[in-house]
Amino acid sequence: MKTKTLILAALGVSIPATCAGDSPRSLVFSGDIQNPNDRTFVNSVVGWDLFFNSGFLGASTVIGNVEAGHIWTGHEAFDRLTGVTNSVSNFSNTAVGAINEIDYHATAVGHVLAGSGHLPTLNGEDYSLVGVGMAPEATVVSGAIATGFSSTDFGSFSISQESAVNVYRAFFQGSGAAQADVINSSWGGGDPAGAGTLTVALDGLARENSTVALVVSAGNGGSAAVVAPASGFNNISVGSVGGSTFLVPSSFSSRGASDFYNPQTGVTLTGVRSAVDIAAPGERMFLAAYLGDSGSIGAGIPNLVQEPSPTNLYFLEQDGTSFSSPMVAGGIALLKDAANTILAGEANAMDTRVIKSVIMAAARETTGWNNGQNAMNVTTQGLDAVTGAGTLDLVAAADVYYFGTTDVATAGETIANTGWDSATIDLGDIFEYEFTATFTQSMALTAALNWFSVRDFDDLTGNGSDIAFANLDLQVWSIDGSGQFLAKVGESMTTYNNSEFLRIDALDPGRYGLRVLYHSNVYDTSGVVNSENFGIAWRAVAVPEPSAAILLAMAALVLGRRRIRND
Repeated sequence: MKTKTLILAALGVSIPATCAGDSPRSLVFSGDIQNPNDRTFVNSVVGWDLFFNSGFLGASTVIGNVEAGHIWTGHEAFDRLTGVTNSVSNFSNTAVGAINEIDYHATAVGHVLAGSGHLPTLNGEDYSLVGVGMAPEATVVSGAIATGFSSTDFGSFSISQESAVNVYRAFFQGSGAAQADVINSSWGGGDPAGAGTLTVALDGLARENSTVALVVSAGNGGSAAVVAPASGFNNISVGSVGGSTFLVPSSFSSRGASDFYNPQTGVTLTGVRSAVDIAAPGERMFLAAYLGDSGSIGAGIPNLVQEPSPTNLYFLEQDGTSFSSPMVAGGIALLKDAANTILAGEANAMDTRVIKSVIMAAARETTGWNNGQNAMNVTTQGLDAVTGAGTLDLVAAADVYYFGTTDVATAGETIANTGWDSATIDLGDIFEYEFTATFTQSMALTAALNWFSVRDFDDLTGNGSDIAFANLDLQVWSIDGSGQFLAKVGESMTTYNNSEFLRIDALDPGRYGLRVLYHSNVYDTSGVVNSENFGIAWRAVAVPEPSAAILLAMAALVLGRRRIRND
C-alpha cells in the first residue's frame, strides 16, 4: 500500500488517499496534460501504432475485466465512434454476497483497456488520442467480485470464493457471458506461494480454457513479493516500468523471489521462483474518473461524491501495476485481433502458452535487467525479479507471432530466425529445433518457454486442485551443417518456475538450435502425468538491432503478409 494524491482534472482539487494493493497512476497520456511538450503517448511506447495504423483495434476480440467493482460505462472515454458497434457492458454477478457496484478503479482500468478516443468535451475536439485505450474497438465485459468496500482503508474490499469464481468461470467458459479472449485483473493480495484456494481455482480454469489469457497485476508492494492472483502459475503477471524511456522498473512494483508450495510433501519453499513475467508502463497515467456514490469512493470518501457523476473528469499522474496489466491485456487483444486474419486456421495460435512465450521473447530489456545468467549463459532464475522478460514490445511481438515460423509439424523441424511453436513432450524426451539460416554475423537471441502447472477445476464445487508440476529446461546449442547438436551455449534450468527464459546478447556467427527437455516432475499427486504441452517462442536479430522506428516501418509494410509455416 502507498499513499498518493489524486488530482481531478476538472476540479483542480487534491484528494489524499491510500489505495490497497494498488495506487492509480498512467495510461494514454503520460505527463502534464496542460503542457503539450510534456506528453508521452504511452500506447506508442509499446508499439500500439503498428496495429492502429493497420486497422486492428481489437474489434474481433472480447476482453473480460475482473475487479472489485464495475466499469462506469457512462464516462465519455467509453463513447464509441460512429460505426463502431462493439460496447462496454457489465456482467451481473449472481453469486450470494456480490454487490455489483460501479467503482472508480475498474473505470480507470477499463480506460486503459478500451477507451475509445471519442472525447467531445476535451478541448472541443471530436477525436482525441487522450482517450484511446489499447483496444478501443474490443468488446469489454466488466465483472465485479466485491462483497463489500472498506470505509476506512480506501481501495480495500472483501470477496468470497463464490463471488470471485462465479465471474471468472463465466468469462473463461463463456457460461452466462461472452467467452473472453483475454481477462484482465488489476487487484490482489496475500498468498505469495500461489497456493490459496482461489489462486488454484483460477489456475485450473486457465489450464482448462487455454485460449483465454489471464493477465494480472503483480502488485504495488515495492520490495514485497508478488501477490495473488498474480502469484499463481497459469497467468501472465505484469510489473510496472516508468522513467523518461519507460524502461526503468517502478519503485512500487512488487518483486523478488516467490514461494513454492509442494502439495505432495506439504512443504513450502521460500524465495525459489520468479513470479513476474513481463512489464509495461504504469506511471503518470491520465485516466477516466468516476465519482458516483458507490464502490471505494462512495464508501471511503463520501464528501467527494457527485451525483450524477460528471462524465468529463480525469485523474492525473496515476501510478500502479493496475495500469500496466491492462496495457498487456489490451496488447494481447490486438495480437489476437490481427491473428484472426493473419493466422486464420492456426489452431494453436490463441493458446495462452504461445501468446505468453511470444510477448516474452519479444520483450525489451529494461534498465538493470538481470536473470542471473552467468558467463556461460546459464540461469537457474530465468526471469528478472522486477520486470520478468522485460517490457512489452508489440512491434517485436508481431515479428515473432506473424512473420516467422509458426507451429512446426514435428520435432526436429528447421525454423526461421523468429517464430513460435506449440507441442507436446513426453517425460524423459528432448524436443529439438534447428535454425534454417546460418548466422553470418553476431546475433542477439531471446527465447521463452512456457507450460501450465497441472491444476484442475471442479465445476460443481468451484474449487481447484493440484495434480502435477513438470520441470522443463530450455537450451541453446551450436550445431554443424548436418544438424548435429555439438555444444551447449546457453540454458535456462529453473526448478520451480513454469517458464524458462534466455537473453543472449551476442551469439558468434555459426549454426544454432534450440532444445526443450522434460526430465522430471517436481511433484505428481496422481502418479500418471508423463507428458506436457508447451509453447515456445524465439527471436534472433542482428547486433546491433535496428532502431524501433525502423522496425515499426518494416512491420507496417508487411503486416498484411502471411507468415511462414513449416509443414
